[in-house]
Amino acid sequence: MAFTTSMIPEQAQVKDRADELLSLCKKAVADCNNVKPTLDSLDKLRCKQRGSKVVKSQLKSLYTQAISEAEHQKATLMAALEKVSEIRALEYKLRTHVGPKSFRRGVLMSVLQENAKSIPLWIGKPGESPPALCGATGPSPNIPADPGDHVAALVPEPDVAAAACNLSEGCILAEVVSYNPDKEIYEVEDVDAEEGKMRYSLSRFKVIPLPKWKANPITNPEAIFNKGATVLALYPQTTCFYKAIVDEIPIHIHDEYSLYFEDSSYPEGYAPAIKIPQRYVIQCPDKEAMTSKHLDRSKKRGKKL
Repeated sequence: MAFTTSMIPEQAQVKDRADELLSLCKKAVADCNNVKPTLDSLDKLRCKQRGSKVVKSQLKSLYTQAISEAEHQKATLMAALEKVSEIRALEYKLRTHVGPKSFRRGVLMSVLQENAKSIPLWIGKPGESPPALCGATGPSPNIPADPGDHVAALVPEPDVAAAACNLSEGCILAEVVSYNPDKEIYEVEDVDAEEGKMRYSLSRFKVIPLPKWKANPITNPEAIFNKGATVLALYPQTTCFYKAIVDEIPIHIHDEYSLYFEDSSYPEGYAPAIKIPQRYVIQCPDKEAMTSKHLDRSKKRGKKL
């Protein structure tokens, strides 16, 4: 679909932000190269006699210089992350004007995987607590999800609703369209294009925002789910969330969770452990909010293998 004339400013802004991002990335590489000689000098000096007053003075000077250069490099990287956020916001505006994109399932799954890899790592100051939506840290109750954000949505089962029975709920991956703060109602859109772009109006208590930041297991272990915790996680090659038990937690920043998904077809009641990125592992809501009925619907949305 061709872009309308009114979309040209947004397209130009995306290009400008991308150019700025490229410049910041190049600057970050230059900053890294600049700090390397200082670190090399520190390593050499530490091998010398530490009792010398001259060496201590030089070490102090080099440490001060290294910290200053590292702070400069950090500022550049944080500015680059901000540009990435701006580009994503502009791309969402473009999508809402152009209309929904129809992805084949294979393409959609690839997009979701890339989305999981691209969320930024949260880097705070020493002693600073992780913000809301960083790893296992839940959402702020006073800050709603923004349009374009991906969420886990507890939606009525179509077959159950059509039969006018008691509503059961399935947990699907959806995108926020809007939020009414007065009624505390979200309008969300099913991301699964193969089933059509269905929209739902849901209470905010039935919408769980996904993490926007990846937690560092080394510096912020409190933002990582504990081993044995019950969570909700997006099963691979589907757009449905299932209950799972944490088998192994991430140890390094690039590690993923190892999860046991509930599956009655196995004698133990759990499928073999599967790796799932932080982006798609969230806190499991109360049992009353979850039912097992959504397993049937998920077969249409990408059956577990």
